[in-house]
Amino acid sequence: MRQLCLIILCAVAVASCSRTHSKSAVEAAIQEHLHTNPHLMQDSFSTQFEDVAVKGDTAVALVKYQSKAMPKLAVHVHYTLKLEQGRWQVTSSSTDATDRTNPSNPHAGTNMDQMPPPQNPPSPIASH
Repeated sequence: MRQLCLIILCAVAVASCSRTHSKSAVEAAIQEHLHTNPHLMQDSFSTQFEDVAVKGDTAVALVKYQSKAMPKLAVHVHYTLKLEQGRWQVTSSSTDATDRTNPSNPHAGTNMDQMPPPQNPPSPIASH
């Protein structure tokens, strides 16, 4: 009986570890990270996980965000994650500034007529 309990305990531990180290756990952590940003309009883009690699307690992911309003507009974001207390946490993210065109044709730019005009930064306020 004691050996059976030990075997069951080991099986549960292995299953739990494999779920934590799965690509879907990393993807869920990135989605959770996105939901913490109240300024992000998630209904305006689609999310595609293009690559997820887990190595021990670290993971990297390449995610493509594509505009629903202008499908030629897409951006890739590289995420780095770390496993902390059994949960994946995003530690950094970076984008490629040149990656804002049609991914199937990097020479095709976005239609600038359809893009909103750039916002002017606020002017400095004189002090006294």
